[in-house]
Amino acid sequence: MNLPVDFNKDDFNKIFEIAENSKNRYFSLNTIEDILDEIDQIAILKNYEFLNADVEERIVGVDKLDFIINFKQSEKYYVNRINVIGNQFTLEEVIRNSLIVDEGDPFNNILFNKSINSLKSKNIFKSVNYEINNNEIDKTKDITIKVEEKPTGEISLGAGVGTSGGSIGAGIRENNFLGKNINLDSNLEIDENRITGQFIYSKPNFNYSDNSLFLSAKSSVSDFISDYGYKTSENSLGIGTKFEQFNNLFFSPSILMSYEELETTASATNNLKKQTGDYLDLYFNYNLDYDRRNQIFQPSKGFRTGFSQEIPFLSENNELINTFTYTRYNELVNDMVGKFGFYAKTANSLTDDDVRISKRLNVPYNRLRGFQKGKIGPKENESYIGGNYVSALNYSVTLPQILPTLENADFSAFIDSANVWGVDYDSSLDNNSKIRSSTGIAVDLLTPIGPLNFSLTETITKVSSDKTETFRFNIGTSF
Repeated sequence: MNLPVDFNKDDFNKIFEIAENSKNRYFSLNTIEDILDEIDQIAILKNYEFLNADVEERIVGVDKLDFIINFKQSEKYYVNRINVIGNQFTLEEVIRNSLIVDEGDPFNNILFNKSINSLKSKNIFKSVNYEINNNEIDKTKDITIKVEEKPTGEISLGAGVGTSGGSIGAGIRENNFLGKNINLDSNLEIDENRITGQFIYSKPNFNYSDNSLFLSAKSSVSDFISDYGYKTSENSLGIGTKFEQFNNLFFSPSILMSYEELETTASATNNLKKQTGDYLDLYFNYNLDYDRRNQIFQPSKGFRTGFSQEIPFLSENNELINTFTYTRYNELVNDMVGKFGFYAKTANSLTDDDVRISKRLNVPYNRLRGFQKGKIGPKENESYIGGNYVSALNYSVTLPQILPTLENADFSAFIDSANVWGVDYDSSLDNNSKIRSSTGIAVDLLTPIGPLNFSLTETITKVSSDKTETFRFNIGTSF
């Protein structure tokens, strides 16, 4: 790295440290991203308003790369005017609020490029281009940002077919409601015993704070009266925010209030009869999300990990729920990408009460394909009661193009394994604790009406009481 003599080398120690730690190691684009992020911070915080840098790449021998980063003091220009064109639906303030460099500011090429990338990442524009004109007399720049809008609405439909029934789900999503970059997400899922509907409102950069505000409403009815003698109805409202606490580390605190009714009949188990009644709960939830993937869409390198807690403020059973997730991506031969995932979740009462039936845990469907949702694990009589603990391991690998005529189809092979166990009120019921596993093929196909994906699955290990599912598909379109 080459620094001008009048630059304070101590201000660049973090960059030198990253570069030194990367020597004689496998090349990763994340390393260059880390260096560029540090340059951004130096330009903002260290009064290097006119800092510029270019990266030169040299191939050395057969398998070596040299990177030469030249820092320099660019010619001093200030931003005179920023014009925005092409936004017929999106409000201009949405675009301007994404700009780090504003009118009257010193023009910094690094920060301006970061502003353009921020606009592209909103996923509401088909293209983002710009023109810069210099005014040599007063040393200012006029910038014109050209955007091309794209459809931001999505409709999705999903269905599953198994050995004893099926399920169907649908959703509508809008990423740019009223042209304000507001996200609206609604979905409905129906199976033989359950109806669940949810609506989420999310406003990025709420009140110009760089924080997202989100509101949620959810309603669900689970009717097992004829099979297991109980029925639950739950309605909940939530409010929260999300912001970047540290570089690539996002913090999402929220408050959730829910009201639940649990009805039972004479055929219900004794434990369920004890839980009959109405429940009003207030929870504080938070989520930590550390994202080091090389890109959000179809990542090929890096990892993402998260931890969340649901902490009771006002609750009769005082359930504490913890969730941990980890996903890593690695490039393999022939452009194949391997993906490894780990998932763990626990639900226990802080006051040694029994965890309510609606709070007990099941394996998420996408963590264990080939099994019907909620139809594995501990049972009481014939009722699937869920567990206090869940864990899952997943591995998948993208496959080379199998059918040359289907250039818009992506194939992948996967292996899923998971277990759900723990019955706090009666350990004798926990006799179905066994690793369930499956393997199969998944296909993502881009069609004229939208993306279509389906999976064909074969179970490897299971318990006789498990209910399996061999085929599932989802289809969506944009508007």
